[in-house]
Amino acid sequence: MKRHLFFLGSVRQALPGGASYSTVCACVASFVFAFMAISCGPPPQGQYHVPESAIAAAEKTTKPPSMQNSDASLPQSATIQLQKMAYVRNAFKETPRTQSRSGLADFHARTRGTVQHSAIIDNCSLDVLKAFVAKGWAPIVMIQFQGRAPEILPISDYNDQLSEVHLQHPGSSTRRRMSYKDFEASWQKSSRNKCVLITPQQLTEIDIQKVLGRYLPKEKFQQVSVQSR
Repeated sequence: MKRHLFFLGSVRQALPGGASYSTVCACVASFVFAFMAISCGPPPQGQYHVPESAIAAAEKTTKPPSMQNSDASLPQSATIQLQKMAYVRNAFKETPRTQSRSGLADFHARTRGTVQHSAIIDNCSLDVLKAFVAKGWAPIVMIQFQGRAPEILPISDYNDQLSEVHLQHPGSSTRRRMSYKDFEASWQKSSRNKCVLITPQQLTEIDIQKVLGRYLPKEKFQQVSVQSR
């Protein structure tokens, strides 16, 4: 610093008498700037962090909706061989009663003496039923064909290309088909979107959710509830 002051004094003395004070200041300022640039060198690299934008950060951490649950998908069609399922056939040794909309609940209760494991599933959708069929479980529903009384029958298969489900009595080889549209309308009216599953092992709600998660996005079966025995 002392060197700088000495230099400034020398410069001031060396200037001709007619030079203005502003000219002196300009020269001094130019010298100081040049000296500091030489002494300090170029600014350090990599010392200043530019925050990543919120959009860029979100793109790195959030999958787009199309990529979520990419492994969950229903096959376009699936079929169950009901005649090979003795534990389902046993539940139909007697014709199920269908006097009211509680017919499925009555069926679930009355099969206690003929089948060991039964579960009644509430808040289902057609996709949930299709997932059960894809798994190899036969969802049993109460349905009403046009001009006939309500019946309780298992779904044996579905086909997306035809937009049809087939229902079948386990003791018969005859399959009765119904369009998706007609099925959903009748199923909602007859049994409020419920079904019964009869399986070799007892099913818990976790078991049901695991199976449905293989075929459907989670939001499509969050409302499903299970009562099993």
